[in-house]
Amino acid sequence: MNAMLNDIRGIICFKASGVKIYRFINGVREEGIVCTNQHCTDQVFYGQIYSKDRKKLESLARNLNIELEITEKKGMRFKVLRYRWRAGILIGLTVLSGFVFYISNTVVSIEVCGNSAVTDERIIDALGETGIYKGRFIADINFLECERRLRLSIPELAWTGIRHTGSRIVVDVTEVTPKPEMVLDDVPCNIVASKNAQITSVIVHRGQLIKQKGEAVKKGDVIISGVVEDDKGKSITRHAMGEITGIYKEDMTFTQYYTERKAVYDEKSTNKKYIEFFGARIPAFLKKAEFDTYDYNECTNYFMLFGRKIPIGIVHANYAPFSYEETEFSQEEAEKLLSQQAALYEKNFYDSFGITVLDRSIELKTDSEKAEYIVSYTLEGNIAEDREIFIKEAPYN
Repeated sequence: MNAMLNDIRGIICFKASGVKIYRFINGVREEGIVCTNQHCTDQVFYGQIYSKDRKKLESLARNLNIELEITEKKGMRFKVLRYRWRAGILIGLTVLSGFVFYISNTVVSIEVCGNSAVTDERIIDALGETGIYKGRFIADINFLECERRLRLSIPELAWTGIRHTGSRIVVDVTEVTPKPEMVLDDVPCNIVASKNAQITSVIVHRGQLIKQKGEAVKKGDVIISGVVEDDKGKSITRHAMGEITGIYKEDMTFTQYYTERKAVYDEKSTNKKYIEFFGARIPAFLKKAEFDTYDYNECTNYFMLFGRKIPIGIVHANYAPFSYEETEFSQEEAEKLLSQQAALYEKNFYDSFGITVLDRSIELKTDSEKAEYIVSYTLEGNIAEDREIFIKEAPYN
């Protein structure tokens, strides 16, 4: 590290001679000049200083009538100065540096990882729609926004992550896992009632039927037993299998307040850019984002040079402003919303699972703040539940 700093600062080697040489040596120390490699031979003083102290050293030598000779100059700064008038070299270095910088910060290749059902071509095409394509300036890409838009454009993707290593964009994806097929289980079990119900249908695939159609059962009662007899009359355990439906009751409460306070987002979010320079952020816009309430997220893309990240980049800041609004409902409007809540619940939790609503009775309760629906359902649906049979081990004699 010290060698690198010395190379940047520049080192000057010198020799000094004269009658007042020792006053000159003391003067070097008093002027605060950093002088190393000092030695004196035959009234000649040798040393080396940083190039920034050269004027101080020359002034001190003139005042004391000391003959000063610069013997060597070391460091990058002197090499650069040596070629300062060679315009072709400087232009060439500038163009080369600009080319390397451009290539290091431009999308050259796109690699997709983690996909199997969704093809690379489909993902890369969707990326192009989000703004990631070959030749795009990397620092100008909002990766968080592109990840979100990629998930929306391809429903088969459960998760996406986009990153870059130099000029290469890497897209990591996780696909939606399909529901596994039902596999027969050989673990011994009974089929019991999952609710207090009246059996309306029983289909036995394996096991011994204990309860018949039309019988009432309590939650936990065995309907199909996994304990059966073999041809020799010996009791053995099996994994009971069957389909059982029954009629049962269920109560649900839905609530609607007369006053609701909720966040209302603006249709468009606001994007701002900052230039990050060695930890400091410089706004790349004239007008500030002035919102009272907003959601905020950001991502920073640092520039690359010779394959390494440098502490200069572009910050993509996203502001999603919103305001709180209070909505007042009359009792009639509240009851309408309660009906919608109940209908949505039935669609999501009954219709989707093949449960039939045979009857419903609704009790309305109101007070000064809210209205409530207390709904008593009579339902018909699956009431079968597997319950493992635990076999006691016979004690050793």
